[in-house]
Amino acid sequence: MDRKLIQEAKPAIEDSKPVKIDTKINNTDRSVGAMLSGEVAKKYGHKGLPDETINVKLLGTAGQSFGAFLAKGVSLELQGEGNDYVGKGLSGGRLVVYPPKKSTFISAENILIGNTVLYGATDGEVFFCGIAGERFAVRNSGVTAVVEGVGDHGCEYMTGGNVIILEI
Repeated sequence: MDRKLIQEAKPAIEDSKPVKIDTKINNTDRSVGAMLSGEVAKKYGHKGLPDETINVKLLGTAGQSFGAFLAKGVSLELQGEGNDYVGKGLSGGRLVVYPPKKSTFISAENILIGNTVLYGATDGEVFFCGIAGERFAVRNSGVTAVVEGVGDHGCEYMTGGNVIILEI
């Protein structure tokens, strides 16, 4: 999937021109955003792009490591749910995950993203409408996160960043 995203984001990567991409995702799409962020980093380094230069809206279920190493200027918005390791090594990007609009369940009472989310993240923002699994924001050193609940061992070994857990 990242090869497709890189093609569609060429104006942003080459000339910093904002792009919006809408597409579907499924659980076999792993590490979505990592290769795209690598292309951004090759050209702009850790500085990245201005916020929301590359704005990707997705519908479906993301596979493991959704938004891994996401660079500054890249935003992934997922209407659906994510597997384990969402935002692993987040490096300045923005992740937003919320339930499908047709959902009948209460987000604050259901797990929306898997385990070991934001592991080793250094910079960026995440907003999750739902509960995260176990080991949320472990080794987070700079990400700002908002989530409706977490499993066991949340925020272990954090050295920076801010996490707001909105529990009922």
